[in-house]
Amino acid sequence: MIFNRSRKLEIPFFQRAYVWDKEAWTRFADDLITAPDRSAGYFLGSIILKQKATGTDSAVGDVRTVVDGQQRLTTLVLFFRILCDERGEQPLFDQVFRGFSDDLILQHNHNDIEVFEALAGQGSVPPELAARYPQSRVMGAFKYFKSRRSEIARLDPKALLSKLYFVGIDLGADEDEQQIFDTINSLGVDLTAAELLKNHLFGRQDLELFTRTWRATFEATEPLRHYWERPVTSGREKRQNVDLFLQAYLLSQDSSADDVRVGELFRSYREHLRGEGVDRQRFVVDLTASAQRYRDRINPAMLDRAVDGDDAHERLNVVIFGLQTTTILPLYLRILRSVDDPVEQSRMVRLVESYVMRRLICGETTKHYNRFFASLARSGVGSASELEERLLRSDDPSTIFPGDDRVREGFRTSNLTNRQARVVLYLLEASIRDSARHSTALAGFNHYTLEHVMPKKWRNHWGSLPEDLARARDAAVRKLGNLTLLSSKLNNSVRDADWAKKKAGSDRRAGLDRYAVGTEIFDEDLRRDTWDERAIEERAERLAAHSIGPRAWPMPG
Repeated sequence: MIFNRSRKLEIPFFQRAYVWDKEAWTRFADDLITAPDRSAGYFLGSIILKQKATGTDSAVGDVRTVVDGQQRLTTLVLFFRILCDERGEQPLFDQVFRGFSDDLILQHNHNDIEVFEALAGQGSVPPELAARYPQSRVMGAFKYFKSRRSEIARLDPKALLSKLYFVGIDLGADEDEQQIFDTINSLGVDLTAAELLKNHLFGRQDLELFTRTWRATFEATEPLRHYWERPVTSGREKRQNVDLFLQAYLLSQDSSADDVRVGELFRSYREHLRGEGVDRQRFVVDLTASAQRYRDRINPAMLDRAVDGDDAHERLNVVIFGLQTTTILPLYLRILRSVDDPVEQSRMVRLVESYVMRRLICGETTKHYNRFFASLARSGVGSASELEERLLRSDDPSTIFPGDDRVREGFRTSNLTNRQARVVLYLLEASIRDSARHSTALAGFNHYTLEHVMPKKWRNHWGSLPEDLARARDAAVRKLGNLTLLSSKLNNSVRDADWAKKKAGSDRRAGLDRYAVGTEIFDEDLRRDTWDERAIEERAERLAAHSIGPRAWPMPG
């Protein structure tokens, strides 16, 4: 039996609130109302419980943490509260849902405990309590079932109980719930490492510490929750922003954590907290202070905003989230935490940008970035000169800082992905653009699309060439010199047209003269009479010269 009078079922105290809505309540009520008419029992799904270690002086020896099943157990208790009240069978409710100590067997989280205990315990909520929790979903569920009390009252509580069953999964106190949560996540339930860590760090006795630190940092307002819960693409996966912060923080702290994977974050944190000399309260204070530094400067939404070409932090946000290179975050977080001088911070951030972008243009590997940036973070680089020395020290191809000649070669030879090319061109535009002489501001990165000036399908309208020259043109089309940013996609009929038509457009379809005008990286090229391999090469040289200049990605020293 899930409900046992000698047992307590504790929803983790700092678990997120009860979230079921009217659609779920309707389906639940309809199923239970029709359950007695079914020949077989009605299956309510699996409930995962974990044995909680209790002291020898504990009044209740059997305490289980509800790992999965909070929503169904809460809803079931509320449903039977109304059913038993309407039938005048309150003693039956107490025999099933109260322990021998007369407390409710199901102990709720801090978000819902007052409302739940009032409704499940007394069947009503005092007006002052209702006023404090006007949006309570627990209260919403109770009111919904109350509105259907005439249907519900026709049920026999004992007969209904005999028809209902769960499959219970019991974990021992030492068993690893991470594996269970990984399985739940794979089935689509939104459970994060942050939720697991929060419930590991705080108990029911830690409400003041939780409110002052974790809640104030991650959950106090709707904009805060939206910021931390925002999905961010990291490699091939999407993770919540809060999990990326937690990964960066641990990598910047723990020398034994060379490769902390987001999918194993909670397990890694648990091992870290078991380490010698780790004070949990100091850890929580430092973690949340670091999260505030992170939030002040790091924001995935920066891709939707205009970037100041001279703001090092805004530019690095485009690098991190535009390239989906979140392996930079441990080092960036370390700089934000350990360097207070804003000028020195900016110098260090621009160094990181130059390093990453030069390697990108040169086609260098990112394979070792996770360990490389984490090791830099843990070594505690505290100044721009120290960081510069570390970045320039290596002659290993996997970590080398490419020089100017390699960057020029990269502009001529490298084939970047569309996303990579957009980041290169966008940040170059931000570097070159003089806002004083532009009537419109540079829009956010996501506003722009990438265009091949000479189209990939050039054979349709750009003439024919001998096979060897055609192969050379096919290669040139993919180079950075042939790529530009547009404020809007060209119509297909214009995109593949010849140079004159592609610039001017046709049949009320705008061309490059509208959508590329005003961009410094291509403005002067619009005045060309022809666009060919020579034009592509000349533009690549011009872009390369800008890229190694002082406002873009200069070579240190």
